[in-house]
Amino acid sequence: MDYFPILELPEEIHALVVERVAGNSFTDLYGLSASCKTMKALAERSRVNHFYDVLSVPRRLNMPPELFKTCYAERNLSTLYMKGVQFFFTFNLQEEGLAFMKLAADEGYERAVYTSQ
Repeated sequence: MDYFPILELPEEIHALVVERVAGNSFTDLYGLSASCKTMKALAERSRVNHFYDVLSVPRRLNMPPELFKTCYAERNLSTLYMKGVQFFFTFNLQEEGLAFMKLAADEGYERAVYTSQ
């Protein structure tokens, strides 16, 4: 069986692959980063944090607070949504919470679409 030589593609394509995998699943991203040094380096770039869905991180993996802060700083849609839920329900700040959820929904985060309507 012939294998597709992904490492022969341009680095921009590698970066797009890693970003798509990051958006798909945290577990898949971990597996991809373990596959070779090139993919590990691309997976550790900060821009990849924008594509995580932090709600898909397995519960057994305690997500480090620094990662959550980095994702929020990069306007990660799932963290914006989580911040909105936190503001709305925990801090009783409905307007601010809805604004965060609406922002995530407007940017295309599916879970937020149902709650911000």
